[in-house]
Amino acid sequence: MFFYSTNKQSPVVNFKTATLNGQAPDKGLYFPEKIHIHSNEWIKNISHASNEAIAYNAIKPYVGDTIPNDILQAIVAETVSFPIPLVEINSQISSLELFMGLHWHLKMWAQGL
Repeated sequence: MFFYSTNKQSPVVNFKTATLNGQAPDKGLYFPEKIHIHSNEWIKNISHASNEAIAYNAIKPYVGDTIPNDILQAIVAETVSFPIPLVEINSQISSLELFMGLHWHLKMWAQGL
């Protein structure tokens, strides 16, 4: 998968380059050339998958071969190794609470200064 700059004045790059650069030389944001669409079967069975499996399958199409699978799996495992605070709205919808976590803890720490 390749990524282009939203300003379209920089070369197309792979995931590794986009990630390491953070921002394209023309000050645009890197955006994937295509959005991967998961199968209906994958979506249907997502509630049976672990957070790690969901994250891995979500990012893998964008990473391609730039990170070996075993290393990508280790990165994903470490990245999602915490409780994900979902609040059920109804039986079909949940909301992710983002006010708790690292940023919240930093804000609380800063207020104590």
